[in-house]
Amino acid sequence: MQGTIDLDINPSDEAISEDLKQAMQQPGVANKRDIDEGAWNSPQKASRGCRNTGIHHVGLHATNPAASAEFYRDILGMEIVGGSAPDHPIGATAFLTSRPGEESHEIALFANPAFAHVAFKVSSLAELRSLYARVVERNIPIKFLANHGVSFAFYFDDPDGNIVEVYWPTGELGRNLQPQLEPLDLSQPDDVLPERIPGPRAQAVAAAGGANGTATLSGRSQFKYVPAGTGPAYRSPADQITFLMTGEQTGGAFFMAEVSVPPGGGTPPHIHRREEETFYIQQGTVTLQVGGKTLNASPGDFVHLPRGIVHCFQNTGNADAKFLMVVTPAGLEKFFEEAFDPAGDGSAGLPPMTEAFLGRVLAAAPKYGVEFLPPQ
Repeated sequence: MQGTIDLDINPSDEAISEDLKQAMQQPGVANKRDIDEGAWNSPQKASRGCRNTGIHHVGLHATNPAASAEFYRDILGMEIVGGSAPDHPIGATAFLTSRPGEESHEIALFANPAFAHVAFKVSSLAELRSLYARVVERNIPIKFLANHGVSFAFYFDDPDGNIVEVYWPTGELGRNLQPQLEPLDLSQPDDVLPERIPGPRAQAVAAAGGANGTATLSGRSQFKYVPAGTGPAYRSPADQITFLMTGEQTGGAFFMAEVSVPPGGGTPPHIHRREEETFYIQQGTVTLQVGGKTLNASPGDFVHLPRGIVHCFQNTGNADAKFLMVVTPAGLEKFFEEAFDPAGDGSAGLPPMTEAFLGRVLAAAPKYGVEFLPPQ
């Protein structure tokens, strides 16, 4: 083992850019890098029975929400997306996000400390109903339910008196976000609740079979047929990825693609924070470094990579390697669309390594939960 990587390192873009360039240009990268499993893959137990997708925003007390919002904007680069004046019914507020295309807000600032809370997101209206029923069955008092416009939510206290919000986003990500506390009744019939959702999202609910829990909003319960050769393809200097099914077609459940890697091609060590990957090797030999272990995968082999584990791969054979990649949940396809070059008919081969390509990769990676590791 050559050593571990310090988790506290915060390298410059220039350092990572140079590392990416070297990793993609030099054959044998997967064999040259040993990665300490303990440093990156601490044991985690799956939460059983809890169907939230994690903490997605917090509500903080701020003496002056507008001034505090400027602090988060100027220091952390967040975007101020709304707020209210002191004469609003719930007082002065401010809302910020660092992922404007994904989260309506990640920090909510309240002059009234009674609104401070931590918010857990669920992925469907059915799951919101389920968690609400679980809280009620345990005789935990519900503080209130609300249609926030951008979400349906309910609130309760934990044993220490901290306010917990569980919410389901309606998909409305418009700017100038204002506090909205319309009453919400989760016992309403399935054909009534979607009417409380703003226009486009309500149509998606209806298309997905309503709010009865048998389908998610993007029509995941409907069958999909994708003819061969209809998916777009994208290229980097080290591989080509052809989309087979995207999150738009699977209701966000998964993304599937075929990856073609020339001899010596592959990726530098990196981490996915939001999704898990599964590889099915179709052709050639792919050498992977996963959690400090070296795997030589050949046709017919499967490799499953949980989120949060550092990994890289390289074609160590003499011919092109190909494998199917399934990413759960979907979303990573947007990274490839943004960072890679359209492949066209593929006759021109892979593009050269350029500063423009590295710049796109470094700009897109944080937006999609991808972390490239610094040089060792």
